[in-house]
Amino acid sequence: MTIDLRKTAIAALAALSLVPAAAAPAHALGKKDKAFIAGAATAAVAGVVMQNMRANGQWPFGQQRPRYAAPPAQPQYYVQPRATYATTAPRQVTYQPRYVAPSVHSTPAAQAFRELSPQMRREVQISLARYGYYSGSIDGAWGPGTSAAVDAYARESGRIGQLGSVAGAYSVMDSLGG
Repeated sequence: MTIDLRKTAIAALAALSLVPAAAAPAHALGKKDKAFIAGAATAAVAGVVMQNMRANGQWPFGQQRPRYAAPPAQPQYYVQPRATYATTAPRQVTYQPRYVAPSVHSTPAAQAFRELSPQMRREVQISLARYGYYSGSIDGAWGPGTSAAVDAYARESGRIGQLGSVAGAYSVMDSLGG
């Protein structure tokens, strides 16, 4: 008795397609329910097809005989590795100090500026802007713009040496109105 694979697959698919229609109306099934039913029907049809192929000798998988590897001619034993140590002496490391430019916030001028009242800080920035050295916002905060403006003002007024100390920076700020 030969089973026609095509007829069996069509019959199984037709039978499975009638099951969900009889169980519930189509509009009551959600998207996931329909996908589940389609997957179950596909699995059932695929199972029947594979079973028929195995029964008819048409199954292409699993018909080869297993191949075994021959054991090695000589037994192999584990040999623990030996520790190896460096034979050269460690080289001496010398550290070279690196020059790091001071931050604009750590200068004596910055310290003098921070000790001024907020109103005096804004007056210093207003004076620097009036003289054309400062173009930032008048916020009373010490930053790169204020630092560069104070340096430029002190350089052009011949007071650049005074910015090296807090007392000298105070005199520069006083000359600006702070």
